Amino acid sequence: MNDLKVALVTGAASGMGRISSKRLAAEGVHVAAVDVNEEGLNDLKQESNNISIFPCDLSDSNAVKTMVQQVQSEVGSIDRVTQAGAVMPMARIQDLDSSSINNLMRINYEGTVNIVSNVLPSMLEKNHGQIILFGSIAGMCPLENMSAYCASKAAVNIFGEILAKEVKDTNIRVMVVCPAQTDTPLMRFVDETDAPDAINTAVKKGMLCDPEEVVDQIEKDLLTDKIICYPSKEAVYATRIRRFFPNYWWKLVQKNS
Repeated sequence: MNDLKVALVTGAASGMGRISSKRLAAEGVHVAAVDVNEEGLNDLKQESNNISIFPCDLSDSNAVKTMVQQVQSEVGSIDRVTQAGAVMPMARIQDLDSSSINNLMRINYEGTVNIVSNVLPSMLEKNHGQIILFGSIAGMCPLENMSAYCASKAAVNIFGEILAKEVKDTNIRVMVVCPAQTDTPLMRFVDETDAPDAINTAVKKGMLCDPEEVVDQIEKDLLTDKIICYPSKEAVYATRIRRFFPNYWWKLVQKNS
């Protein structure tokens, strides 16, 4: 990380965004930690003098533009972006109103677009940078009661993959991270809403992936030419089954519920 001086991390108040922020700060990188959760950001700030906090609603394009400009002015040119901010409410389509679905898309997908659109120009200008986008295997392997989340992550997956190909002739490294079910605060939605049986089972049996191991794999895959990072064997198996046996996928999900 010798050439990595400033990193912007979204979703930094909890989960893998928080883990990434703490690790980068420990390596001497100045982290611009971004989240809508100001209390969580203030708690994170106590972990290191290398962490500066920037509360921001990623779904607000004007707020993101202002925030990125502030980071560049106060912290410095951004060398890495880790876009981990997301929400994961669950319910059947018939129980969701359009505003709830659209709001999730604004946070998960449009939030990703807002971050990339405001950081990419400076990276292109200096021909250097890393962009890590948290997609999900949920964007490839659908589950009942997760229509909005799966759709939003499918959008992030495709957006990130195409971005990686479009900047392939530059020194900008783009990677889409597609974890399986991971033990992060997003799992709080399992208790609060009508989660799919497959996720409920994974939570109850302690089958969730370790977020520390996910972040480990991200750093390893950044050293390769991979566009998509599958941090665990479960993520690889699930995507292969869904791709080659799409109808069997639903039978498998029901079987393991």
